[in-house]
Amino acid sequence: MPYGLDKVFKTITANPYLRNTYLEIEPCEALKPYVHCFWLSRNDGGAENKTLIIPDLCMDIILYEYNGFNAKFCGINNYSYYCTENCTEHFGIRFYSWSAALFSDEKMDSALNTYDSVERYFSDFKGTLAEEILCAAEFSDKKLIAERYLMKKLGIGNINSSVLNSIFYLIQKNGNASVKDLADYNAVSKRSLERYFLSSTGVSPKQMLSLIRYQLLWQDAVKRNFSVHDSVFKFGYYDQSHLLREFKKYHGLNLTDARDSVFKMSHFYNTQPLM
Repeated sequence: MPYGLDKVFKTITANPYLRNTYLEIEPCEALKPYVHCFWLSRNDGGAENKTLIIPDLCMDIILYEYNGFNAKFCGINNYSYYCTENCTEHFGIRFYSWSAALFSDEKMDSALNTYDSVERYFSDFKGTLAEEILCAAEFSDKKLIAERYLMKKLGIGNINSSVLNSIFYLIQKNGNASVKDLADYNAVSKRSLERYFLSSTGVSPKQMLSLIRYQLLWQDAVKRNFSVHDSVFKFGYYDQSHLLREFKKYHGLNLTDARDSVFKMSHFYNTQPLM
């Protein structure tokens, strides 16, 4: 994958410093350009646990045991929601939204906000693999099993180079660009670019630039020295009201409440201080 997108852009969750029930581990070097992380969520108390899921520009294979061993595919999402977990453990393979198509048997044009059987996109991901991963004792063992599967799948799909060029451009511009800018940058028509994006990521170029801008804004917002005023200019919002509306549209919470939630979690779980 060109440009090392994994090195210039790492998305974060609604509570990026939460460490008590949620863990992430990096993939092996060969998979780092394509897989954001492997993750494990545990609910040891057995009670229902509500987690805020925000648009993180990723797609996940999610494994869990509930009346059998289950595997689901979660596509890119463009709104936030609360996930209620009533299982003791979830294991996830988190792809970047622009790299999942490299492993998938199907195009991603219907992947927006989808939560479907994993076999729709990964036809050879059988229940036996879900069982093998979930029954492995250690997180590291689960990761190794998943990596063996992904290494065999790598390159089966396709990603258009204009999509990757556009995403790199958007990251460098802090999401402050237009679809025309992207089309001109790639020397393609806006209609062609839209087709490439839908096939590779499940969203249009316009949706992608808005999601990248939101994620970059959120990454700044979890720092102590964050300034709304400075961010208006940095990310190309019309004014402060526009920024706050767009943030709440994607995050589900207003900016103040979202930041307060992160700071409280960071303090309670004694994680590294926010910068």
